[in-house]
Amino acid sequence: MTSQDKIMSMAAAIERYVKDGDTVYIGGFISHDPFAAVHEIIRQKKRNLTLSKCGGLIILDQLIGAGCASKVVTSYIWNPIPRPAHAFIRALREEGPERVQLEEYPILALTLSYFAGALDLPYVATKTIMGADFARYRSFLGEEKLKIETSPFTGEKVCLIPPLKHDVGIIQVHRADMQGNAQTWGFLGDTKWGLLSCKKIIVCAEEIVSEETVLRDPQRTLLPGFRVDAVVAEPWGSHPSYLMGCYDLDWLYLAFYERETRTADAFERYLDDWVYGLKDRGEYIEKLGAEKLAGLKVKSWTGEPVSYGFTPFHQEL
Repeated sequence: MTSQDKIMSMAAAIERYVKDGDTVYIGGFISHDPFAAVHEIIRQKKRNLTLSKCGGLIILDQLIGAGCASKVVTSYIWNPIPRPAHAFIRALREEGPERVQLEEYPILALTLSYFAGALDLPYVATKTIMGADFARYRSFLGEEKLKIETSPFTGEKVCLIPPLKHDVGIIQVHRADMQGNAQTWGFLGDTKWGLLSCKKIIVCAEEIVSEETVLRDPQRTLLPGFRVDAVVAEPWGSHPSYLMGCYDLDWLYLAFYERETRTADAFERYLDDWVYGLKDRGEYIEKLGAEKLAGLKVKSWTGEPVSYGFTPFHQEL
């Protein structure tokens, strides 16, 4: 695949790489949530997905309420204002479009499962989950969720967490080049390991930059281009989540979302207004309005620049 082939619209990326029945990793942890991509998944009415995300917040609530998911692996789903995630609660009570099965992990244990998947390990041994109800109660993963074994070195009891792997992963980043080299910064949580446990990766970027820009600051590269399958230019793609240095978390929108989704009928009206009724993210941004965007835009504040040391011989190689 050439770099030109990787650049595509959000609609094309979701249609090509997200299939009914897939296990989908949704990247981001409070920040970097790929809401624009998730709205396109909802618009295309993808079904029977297994959703995997460490911090579910309202992004999983929207996918569940829209009937896209049949299974969910996560640590929590709620509205951080804080309020309940109403569509998620209705689904657990079998009041939503379909029943959703939930497999719950603590944050560290779920991150370790992504780590094992990324490195193709048979398991990761940990004590973090020992004695907790997470080890006792299991849903659709059953015995494949974890095992308690005895260490051959110390004789201690340890928890073995097997890998979680995904068909496709999606993330919102600050910038990417045409090769798919994706750069971002800020609070990432489990995102690196979650993405690297995916067969296919869709990168949604605030901007597309040159390869030279990426090379000038290589430590900010979250994903190398050879691991990325699609690159989508999508400014404001994380709203109402935030992206450090670009825009803030939209607390007022989160409160609005909580009010507008308390019943199933109200949730459907919300989807009609904010997802189905809009062609793409461009129309979503227009609906938010210039005043709202200006209020969320952050002031520039940069760290101290560092020298990476230019080595002509290595550059020529």
